[in-house]
Amino acid sequence: MGYVVLCGIVLVIAAITLGVARQMRSSEDPEAVRAGQIAVLATLVIAPLFLVVFTVVESFHSVRAGYVGVIYQFGNIVGQTEAGLVTTWPWQNVQEANVQVQRAQFSDLDAFSAETQDVFIVTTLNYRVDPVAIQDLYRTVGANYFEKLVPTRVNQLFKDETVKYRTVEIAPNREKIRRAVRVSLSTELARYSIEVEDLLIDDIKFSPEFTKAIEDKQIATQQAQAAQNRVREARFKAQQVIEQAQGEARAYRVKNRTLTPLVVQQNAIEKLNPNVEVLILPSGSNFLLPAGLLAGKSGGGP
Repeated sequence: MGYVVLCGIVLVIAAITLGVARQMRSSEDPEAVRAGQIAVLATLVIAPLFLVVFTVVESFHSVRAGYVGVIYQFGNIVGQTEAGLVTTWPWQNVQEANVQVQRAQFSDLDAFSAETQDVFIVTTLNYRVDPVAIQDLYRTVGANYFEKLVPTRVNQLFKDETVKYRTVEIAPNREKIRRAVRVSLSTELARYSIEVEDLLIDDIKFSPEFTKAIEDKQIATQQAQAAQNRVREARFKAQQVIEQAQGEARAYRVKNRTLTPLVVQQNAIEKLNPNVEVLILPSGSNFLLPAGLLAGKSGGGP
């Protein structure tokens, strides 16, 4: 459209210039005649030259790698072209459309659990458009197809999945939720030639009240676990003391059964002064008397 309008303006200016120059050439003033001739010559040279150059410039377009060119003619899509240097009619224009894998992040998608607790999800979507069908997508939906088709679907699909779980089950089942949303989203966007490469859940958050309740519960659980550990430790120590006492009692009983008078005398001998060499045991007595003591007594007699 711009090409046609500009060419029309140039032709109108050229026509006006030629009309004025023709009047100047019919004047009796030599200067006016000469100026009219120059104006005619300039118009006949400059106007066609401008139109040729402008036509050539408007006929060539460059499309970057990773893009396709959507060809518009008077506001209507009439085709598409591959990347590179392309030519069209000068009254047509080319708009680039991205067919690479693109990334979009959605922050704090609002959903809810089976108990209607608020759930906020941060997710990342990797997607691309089928290069063959890009002109159909632009024709039926528009160049802003992503804003029209994707965000609302992503949010709704997460709501449909999280409501199946209780609040405390959502985080442990995030992979199941992710896969289910990805499959549903791929199915819905496939009819628009939009391919879902991957869908990731970056974060799952809950309301501050619920988060605090979970933290308080975890603290209470940890404290209860610590108390149970202390009780088990005390029981273990008490059991050790009991078993030690039982072992010592059994040892004493065994020792008492094997403790004879001769064993008692042997233990007593072993604990005596090592200088004692001879012991005299009176008949029928349990007392041990050093030999020196008896010898001293006998030596002191008459």
